[in-house]
Amino acid sequence: MIYFIGILCGILNGLFASGAGQILVVYLIFFMKKETHLVRAVSVAVLATSSIFAIIGYSSFAKYDITKVIVLGMIAAISGFIGAKLMKKIPATVLNLTSGILIVLLTCYKIFFGGK
Repeated sequence: MIYFIGILCGILNGLFASGAGQILVVYLIFFMKKETHLVRAVSVAVLATSSIFAIIGYSSFAKYDITKVIVLGMIAAISGFIGAKLMKKIPATVLNLTSGILIVLLTCYKIFFGGK
């Protein structure tokens, strides 16, 4: 089952560039009963790898402004490091609740404003 989830996450990450991490997190926390902080770290590692290959796939038809990509990549790397350090201090229940709320808000936004 974990391999199927990995395939699903890779496809979703390539298609939508979002949502795949949440599927992996939900599966590992609620079905595999893994610890929340570990699961989030695994999710980031899996999606980072998937994203690298998605970038390669997108590069065949999308043109990137390489300067912006490098600057945004550096900002994201620094912010990601800070976020990972802060995450260790937040209780698992708060992380899961916050994550759920963000997903609901994003879903509502996409339903009501995403197509415009």
